[in-house]
Amino acid sequence: MIFLHKQLALFLTVFLLRSQVVAEEQETLLSLWGKVADLTGSSHWILKPQMFIPALQELTVCLNVKLEVKGFPPWTIFMYRHPEVQYAELGMGGRNDRLVVWLFGEEWTTQDINLQLMQWYALCLTWSHTRNRPALYVNGSLINMTAAYTNIPPVAAPMCCQLAPNGSLTLGVGHTINNGNIEIIKYSGMVGKISLFRMWGRERSTEEVTSLSCTEGDLVKWVRDNWDTKNYDPVRDTSLQCEWSFYEVNLQFVIMRTDKNTTEHYIARDIAHRWLRQVLPTEIYLHRVSVFEVTRSDTEEHIKTPYEDELMQWAPENISRFRCLVYTSVIPKWDVAAVQTEMYTDLSNTYTDPSGLLLLLADTSSIYTTPVERFSMMTISPQVVTSASAPVTTSTPTTMTSSAFTQLTTLETSTISIISGTKETATNPITRTPGNVSELYFEVQMNVSITGECDPQQILPYWLNISLPDDLMMVLDLQLLPKPERRHPERKHRSNQVFINEDSRESFVFQVQVLTQLDQNEIENKIWNCLQSPYDNGLFSITAHDIRICPISVIQCAAEAQQTLKGLFMWPDTLGRQNATYPCPKAPQYSATRLCKLSQRTHWMEPNLENCPPLVETIPDLDHVEVTPENAFDVLKMIKDLMRNHSSLIYKELVTVLNKLKDIISVSVVTPDLGQALIDTISNILESDSNLGPFTNTILNLTEEVGDKMVGYKGSYTLGARAIAISVVDVSPGPFSSLSFGVLSDWSGNKPEIFINRYPSDGMVAFISLPSALQNNFPQNGLNQNQPRIQFQFYANPLLFKYQVNEKEPFLSTFVVSASVSNASSPIKDLHEEVKVMLHHLQPSVHDRQMQCVYWNFNKNNGHGGWDDHGCRKYNSTPDYTTCLCDHLTHFGVLLDVSRTQLDPLHEQILTIITYVGCGVSSLCLGITILTYIAFEKLRRDYPSQILINLSLALLGLNLMFLINSWLSSWSVYGVCVAAASLLHYFLLASFTWMGLEAVNMYFALVKVFNVYVPSYILKFCALGWGIPLVICIMVLIVNRDAYGSFSGNAEHTFQPLDNSDNFCWVQDNVTYYVSVVAYAGLIFLFNIGVFVVVLIQIRHMRFNSPAGTRRGVLQDLKGAASLTFLLGLTWTVGFFTWAPARAVLMYLFAGLNTLQGLFVFLFHCLMKENVRKQWRIHLCFGRFRLEEHSEWSNSASVRVLAKPKEKFLRAAIPSVRSVKSNSTNSTSASSDSSQRDSSCRRPNLDLFVNSLVLPRAQTGAPDTESLNPTSG
Repeated sequence: MIFLHKQLALFLTVFLLRSQVVAEEQETLLSLWGKVADLTGSSHWILKPQMFIPALQELTVCLNVKLEVKGFPPWTIFMYRHPEVQYAELGMGGRNDRLVVWLFGEEWTTQDINLQLMQWYALCLTWSHTRNRPALYVNGSLINMTAAYTNIPPVAAPMCCQLAPNGSLTLGVGHTINNGNIEIIKYSGMVGKISLFRMWGRERSTEEVTSLSCTEGDLVKWVRDNWDTKNYDPVRDTSLQCEWSFYEVNLQFVIMRTDKNTTEHYIARDIAHRWLRQVLPTEIYLHRVSVFEVTRSDTEEHIKTPYEDELMQWAPENISRFRCLVYTSVIPKWDVAAVQTEMYTDLSNTYTDPSGLLLLLADTSSIYTTPVERFSMMTISPQVVTSASAPVTTSTPTTMTSSAFTQLTTLETSTISIISGTKETATNPITRTPGNVSELYFEVQMNVSITGECDPQQILPYWLNISLPDDLMMVLDLQLLPKPERRHPERKHRSNQVFINEDSRESFVFQVQVLTQLDQNEIENKIWNCLQSPYDNGLFSITAHDIRICPISVIQCAAEAQQTLKGLFMWPDTLGRQNATYPCPKAPQYSATRLCKLSQRTHWMEPNLENCPPLVETIPDLDHVEVTPENAFDVLKMIKDLMRNHSSLIYKELVTVLNKLKDIISVSVVTPDLGQALIDTISNILESDSNLGPFTNTILNLTEEVGDKMVGYKGSYTLGARAIAISVVDVSPGPFSSLSFGVLSDWSGNKPEIFINRYPSDGMVAFISLPSALQNNFPQNGLNQNQPRIQFQFYANPLLFKYQVNEKEPFLSTFVVSASVSNASSPIKDLHEEVKVMLHHLQPSVHDRQMQCVYWNFNKNNGHGGWDDHGCRKYNSTPDYTTCLCDHLTHFGVLLDVSRTQLDPLHEQILTIITYVGCGVSSLCLGITILTYIAFEKLRRDYPSQILINLSLALLGLNLMFLINSWLSSWSVYGVCVAAASLLHYFLLASFTWMGLEAVNMYFALVKVFNVYVPSYILKFCALGWGIPLVICIMVLIVNRDAYGSFSGNAEHTFQPLDNSDNFCWVQDNVTYYVSVVAYAGLIFLFNIGVFVVVLIQIRHMRFNSPAGTRRGVLQDLKGAASLTFLLGLTWTVGFFTWAPARAVLMYLFAGLNTLQGLFVFLFHCLMKENVRKQWRIHLCFGRFRLEEHSEWSNSASVRVLAKPKEKFLRAAIPSVRSVKSNSTNSTSASSDSSQRDSSCRRPNLDLFVNSLVLPRAQTGAPDTESLNPTSG
């Protein structure tokens, strides 16, 4: 009978519970997800009065809207009002094609938005008192709004910066409040549908608006008991889908036993686990299951329904009631409404334990599934919850149904405080058996191999929670670790979720809280064993590797003072995983928060200061911030934040920043971390576009102080940033041999790489080697004496050393490197072994640039500092590097003479083209000139013509060697390059020499006394003209063979390679160049200028002595002067003045005149010479253009040639140099018969240059009439 009684009681219990389900068949689901408010006609919904909206300083409202008709008058989507004000506190509506937002009586409107009818739009409205203007998002996109007008009465100011609490909210219509009653505004309703209206007590970011669109609100939810539908029941609408993965499920259930035992709550948790795994589909993963026992106080406070009265009357004593909280992940995402329906259907089924002794039955009226942003880190018993730190997000418990079950509320760890009344301790997130236990924390880092279709970010928390026992352990945090070589497996997209279709290896770290009576080693072994077990649920499998478990000994963050741009914050001692709060210094009504991160090294995270207004807004405001040892890092961070928006700093800002850096160094212990922060700040200053000239000494001294004061390292330490690097080396006691410092850079602006005691290699931009003699300046060994410390510094920004009094001074062409001994016993100077410094040029140098080794003298330029060369000398220089030797330590660099800097690239390119074109044209013209004078014997009889031929040969060789130089250099054969350079040098010197011999010949002809006899006149000239250059080139090869070679870059001497990047074979040694080229050319051109002046004076005297009728015009004289100028090479003297301010103009003039010298020789001495043209017509022309050799024209004289009777007089008037072996003609411009006249002694004819000047013929008597007319025969 007893057994039958128990079975009958059990049957009645199940029957009564099921009958309640039938009675509530029409209200199976509390949620309204998947349903909409159909607001056609005058229908509307009102928020129930018991739903309390607190005063808010920030908020977010999201909803979905579908318009069916666009009304012409303003229409309302929702409106929130407070009884004490006459305007809309908050609302949204529309007017024509624009959306309208009401906030504190002010209206904000958008631009025209083409909202399509019968289409769902997701609208989100956010606001925070810190911005004091709303933000509107349409389908996740931020929409610009402008303030239209304000409706605030002048006598009724709104509550400052917060939403008035406990107001009324309507959906679909506008309303007013009259005597506490809601009155609907006529013709304000919208025609359409509204769904998913939710409200949060915080402002969501743009990312949250788009990524968390399917989560439930925390103040107003889309559930039935929040809304008074006014008999306008919600309508199901499957067209609105919202897919999500994370859910929180609240329910209550009872467990009935067929034996006399009661069910403990930790046993109930295991039963609930088995039940949920059995009834839920495989796409729903259990993250955590927590079970709480319903206490007697809960039962007494509960108002029973008739069904529950009957249940309590017939139910046996072995029925236990429990509350259950479940966190689940749905993979892949499902529609929220579908998940809620699935949960309700699956959990409504009765579960019988396999033992047959237990029966689990859920109260279907308590099943509520909520989409959540994330899983709460703590689970608490469902009791009344208050929040000390976030009052705006706290609401009173809401009755879900008429049953006795209360809605479960879960808050963040940092804001909860629990009212006792359950068997579960408030701070304990897991279920445990009674007894004294210890609380331990561990950090676990591990690798796992995952096989199957899954998302590691979602399944790993699920796997940890089912692998670790819930009654002992709780996972607090999980973070995937980035791996340098992470695999990228094939990915499959489904519902915007990423899945892995093949094996994947993941690394992650998490913290776990353990409540146990076991010791630490036993707990570590238990965690290891739980994680080591392979897991396979048919969909995916997980295998753990490399598990490392470390206990967390420090579980709280120590009190800390933090100086920020928004003021000084005094953070108190705070337990790990909790938030500390502190009032904003400038606005105490607002607060800042800071999380204490629980980990193996528990530490403070960055604070959340969004609600705090800035206190330090500009760099000069730093003057009011006091630097202390505790806030040194904070001040550096403030400087970094302030400089982030400054591309350059003005003088006053630089003074402030540098003074703060000086204060930090002086009051703080410079650890490597603080030193790195200081170097980073100095680097930021160097990388700015500021004028650092007046502060160079200050920055150098600050950098050196960082190295001098740094502690907390052993042996050596390097601090590096993009624009600066320092290395400090503590020298061990004993003999000191040497020490070197090298800097390797990829020239891309990245942080340089520093090497100590490594031989320089390719890519090094700076290298310094210290000699053993430096040990004489080390501090003497003593009890209180520190060991020697050597400091190296590298500066990658030459602009730091830009201070120049004169812009034409040499400037820095390398990076800067320095070395110093921090505690030297005496100044380091006059070392008998020199310091070796090798620096890479910022741009490849060229052979004519004077590189100068210098050091930074702090005392120059009235204390601003400047470059000095005392004690430094250049040891060697190549196109890329310069090596210096110095007898002291300081900051070293290499200067480039500014007067020899490159021209503008455009000018260089134009000059290159001019040079090559001119040389080509001159080569052609010189070839024609040489052939003409050699081919026609009558043209080369006199000395000037023979000298002209030799000069033309020298110029032709010069031009041809220049044209082929780059081609020969491209062979990269050293011997070929030396030969090309020496030949180019030889023909250049030969050209200069023959120009000088032209002047000598003119000097003998016009200045010296008559009848000077020079035996073998031309032969001696040839010996000098071709022999002297040969002797010079041979001597150069003997003395310094390396003087000839190849250089790279754009030359700015007489000769320039065609392309800036091509090599060019020429004189490399500066001394050789200046002695054998510049000095030699200078002497010749000085003599030529003297001769040119004397000839002009002599000719002027001859002009004044000639009859008036025989004088020539000014143009004829200018033509003759130009001819002499090119013949004597006077245009080459322009090259001596190309350093002047008019450098570019002079370079154009120099290139044009000298490269075209062969063309001018051809013009003046071939094309414009009548006797040359006559020879061309006689021997080269045909037909009517041909001229007979004995024709009347050929026997006629030129315009100013006198007849034979006067020839004797002319010989007396023009002095000559006599040679008995000369058989030259009397004059190349004379008549034919006179040129054929025999003479035993002929003078060298000067017509080559005299006729160019059209010299007047001197006469003593009246002119013969025959002299004015040409004669024949």
